[in-house]
Amino acid sequence: MNPRETDRRRRILLSLQGALLGEVPPALRGVTVGWDERSIRIIAYFDGEISEEDRESMACVETEVIADFPEGEEIRLDSVRRDAPAAMETLNEWVYLRREPLLLSS
Repeated sequence: MNPRETDRRRRILLSLQGALLGEVPPALRGVTVGWDERSIRIIAYFDGEISEEDRESMACVETEVIADFPEGEEIRLDSVRRDAPAAMETLNEWVYLRREPLLLSS
């Protein structure tokens, strides 16, 4: 990873971690983020039905991230229902992961 890519990664992760402060509801299983030179994609995975309050919290997170980047940057946050223990798709990085019991197969 070159210095420019490292700086972009750092800026994205710090922005998203800051935006999540005070907005993480109990049903949130994980938040993953992916990016390229001009866009950022965020997926927030929820356990169970996603409430209107949870959607509003994720809209606040998205707004905070948008505010940290220049106009023209495409930023999208999708809230997805993925009940535990279903696997969650990973983009570039995990920003948040809820502790969940490990499932042991016999």
